Amino acid sequence: MTDFEDRIRRMAREAMVELGRDGVEIADVVEPPGADYCVISFTDENVRPIEIPKPLGAGESQELDEIRRALQYRFGT
Repeated sequence: MTDFEDRIRRMAREAMVELGRDGVEIADVVEPPGADYCVISFTDENVRPIEIPKPLGAGESQELDEIRRALQYRFGT
C-alpha cells in the first residue's frame, strides 16, 4: 500500500462518516501502477468506483474536500 492509498483510504472513511454513511462501505482504495490517481471501490456492487486524482502540492484539507465532493456526488447527499 502506498502512502497516497493509505491517506485516501483514511480520508474517504472519515468523509463517509461525516456524510452519515458507514466507512466500512469502502471496499478498497487502489493506486494503479504508474497512475496519478486512486480508485475508491465500494462494497455495494451497484455503486460505481470513484477516481481521486493525486494532488499537485495540495494540502490534506484540499484532498479531503475533493473526496467529500466526490462522495456527495456519488451518493446524492
